[in-house]
Amino acid sequence: MVTQKGEPGKVAIIGAGVCGLISLRYAKESGHQCDVFEQTGEFGGTWVYTDNYGIDENGLPITRNLYQDLITNVPKEMMEFLNFRHSSDINESYITQPLVLKYLRDFADKFDLEKHIQYYSYVTKVEPHDDRWTVTVRDVKRKEERSECYDAVFICNGSFAHPRMPEVKGEKLFKGLLFHSCDYRSTTLFVNKRVLVVGGSFSAVDISRLIIPVAQKVYISHPKPLLINVENAILKPGVKELNEGGAVFIDGSKEDFDIIMYCTGYKHFYPFLTKECGITVEDSCVQYLYKHVINIERPTLFFIGIPTLVGAYINSDLQARFAVAFLDGKFNLPPKDVMLKEIQDHFKDLEHKNLPLRYFHNIGLELRAYMSDLCQISGIEPFPEVKIRIHEHVINTLVTCKRNTKYVIIDEEQFVEV
Repeated sequence: MVTQKGEPGKVAIIGAGVCGLISLRYAKESGHQCDVFEQTGEFGGTWVYTDNYGIDENGLPITRNLYQDLITNVPKEMMEFLNFRHSSDINESYITQPLVLKYLRDFADKFDLEKHIQYYSYVTKVEPHDDRWTVTVRDVKRKEERSECYDAVFICNGSFAHPRMPEVKGEKLFKGLLFHSCDYRSTTLFVNKRVLVVGGSFSAVDISRLIIPVAQKVYISHPKPLLINVENAILKPGVKELNEGGAVFIDGSKEDFDIIMYCTGYKHFYPFLTKECGITVEDSCVQYLYKHVINIERPTLFFIGIPTLVGAYINSDLQARFAVAFLDGKFNLPPKDVMLKEIQDHFKDLEHKNLPLRYFHNIGLELRAYMSDLCQISGIEPFPEVKIRIHEHVINTLVTCKRNTKYVIIDEEQFVEV
C-alpha cells in the first residue's frame, strides 16, 4: 500500500557518505524505515582512504579519491552537522582525513546508524511505479540482484565519484603517463619527472604543491589566473593539443612531459536512474530540481549534496531536513509552473553574467539566502549565525587564507581567528 503524505514510509538512500549518513539520521528520526545501499564495505564515502585506484576487487570503479598528506581546504567548524561538534580535543581548524572520518564514525555511533546500511550493495536501477519506486540492487560479492519498492529515494552517491575528463586533441598519441587526479595517491610517481597539471582549482593547487619538491619541473595549465598562487610552478595557458612527447598550448608554445594529470573536477552521474525518473544532466546541471533538492517531476526523489562552493556538512544537513520535512507533509510544493519559472530565471541570470551552465548549483556567498529559503519554506531550524559568518569569511578569503589559521567560536554569533 502506498503511504499517505505525512505518514512514515519506506525510504531508500543511495550512498553512505556524508550525505547518506545525515539523510539516514533525519529520515530514521522521523519514523521512516530506511535502507542505505553502499557499494563498498565501509561508510564514510570519499573520506575513507585507500591506496587503490581504478577498478576494485568486485569489478566496480573505485570512487574514493583522497591522497596522502591531505589537509581539509575548509576549517572543521564548517564541517559539522547541526548540534554535533568535533571533539574539543582537536585544536586545529584545518584537519587531516583520519580526524574527519572519526567525526563521521562518532556521528554514526551516536545516532545508531550503521545497522541500516547494506554493504556491498550496488544500485543498478531506480524506476518509478505510480507513486512509489522500484530500486534494484546488486550484491557485488554474490553477483545477485534483488528489487524492492520504496516510498521515497534519496540520491546521496556523492559529487566526487565520477571524474570529468576533457577531450583533448591528440591525447591518444601521448607516450607518457596520463590520468585524472582521482587516481593520485602520493608523490612517488613524480620523482624527477616533468609534470603537467591541467586545472586551476583546489586539487590542482594542492597536488602541485605536494609534488613540486620531488619533481623535476611542474607546469600548471589553466586558461584563467589561478585561485591561489603556487610557488615554483611554471604557469601555462590552456592546452591546444597533445603529441607523443607532451603538449602544445593555445599560445603556440610547446613542452615535453613525462606525466600529464587532469585536475578537471567531477561530474554528476546517475546511470541507475531510468528516463522515467524525469532527470537529465547537462554540463553538471541536474534538471530540474526545486531548491537543488526535490525532483519537480516526481517529488519523492531527492538529491542531497549537489551544490558547490558551500560547506558540504551545512548544506547536506539543511537539504536532508528539508527533504524529510516535505516527505512528512510539513509543507507543499508550489505549482510546477512556478518552480520551473524560478529555475528558468536562474538560467537567465547565469546567461546575463556570461557563466556556463555548470555554475547553476554554485551557492558560495548565497548560502545565507539559500538557508533562509529552505528554513522559511519548511520550518526547519537554521544553523547558528556564527556558522554562516565563518562560511562567508572563508569564501571571501580563499585566496589568502592559510591552513594554520584557527577559528574559535565565541558564541552563537561571533568567532575569532587565531
